[in-house]
Amino acid sequence: MRDETRKTWIVVADGGHARILLNKHRDEGVSELPLVSKHDPRLAHHHRELASGVHHEPVFKPTEEKRNEDRFLNTLAETVQTGVAKKECDQLVLVAPATAMGLLRKALSKQTHQHVVAEIVHDYTHQDNATVWKHVKDKMPL
Repeated sequence: MRDETRKTWIVVADGGHARILLNKHRDEGVSELPLVSKHDPRLAHHHRELASGVHHEPVFKPTEEKRNEDRFLNTLAETVQTGVAKKECDQLVLVAPATAMGLLRKALSKQTHQHVVAEIVHDYTHQDNATVWKHVKDKMPL
C-alpha cells in the first residue's frame, strides 16, 4: 500500500543556487517548489516567514564571496526549517558539494536534522530535475 502522506523535500544547493524538489512517493518523480527567485532561496508561499534558530559562526574573517555564500545557505536553512516546522515535509534529502553541505549542516537545527534521511555530497545544481531524481531516488529509504 502506498503512503500518500509522506512528503520528501530534496534540497539541491551550492553556495549561490538552490531549488527544493518535492517527492510524495519513491516510485514517482519530483516537482519543483517555487522559490522567491534563483538568488533568494525562500519558498514563495512563506511570505517572509522563516524559522529562527539558524546558527553559523565563522571562525575566520571570510571574503565577500564567502559571506554571500554563508548568507545564502543560512537563508536556505531557514526555509527548510520553516517547512519542517509547518509540517510541509516529513523527511529531507540534502544534495550539495562538500563545502556547501558543511555550511548547511551547521546552519540546520537539531530538530531539523532529525528529518534528514540522506545526504549526497555532489553538485547537481546545474542538472535538470529528472537527472537529480535519478541520482537521489536510490539513496532514499523505502
